[in-house]
Amino acid sequence: MASQLFSPITLAGIELRNRIIVAPMCQYSADEGAATDWHLMHLGQYAVSGVGLIITEAVGVDMAGRISPGCLSLCTDAQEASLKRVVDFCQTFGNT
Repeated sequence: MASQLFSPITLAGIELRNRIIVAPMCQYSADEGAATDWHLMHLGQYAVSGVGLIITEAVGVDMAGRISPGCLSLCTDAQEASLKRVVDFCQTFGNT
């Protein structure tokens, strides 16, 4: 039987190009809650290599709710823009 690892799959109405999924990994590399070049390169490498889905690390919705001072947050427009930069980069390489 052939492996289905590289075949498309639909999850919750979203079609993924394959069944390779990158699980969330806290990187503790945010700057005041904002995504950095580290996040762009770390998550971007998976998009470039063709994985089907990338799940980001924990993202706080309040600065006080983060696991550590190095965690991502979405409390300000600047934080949102920094993470959008990472997402936009990843999306240019497929439906991740």
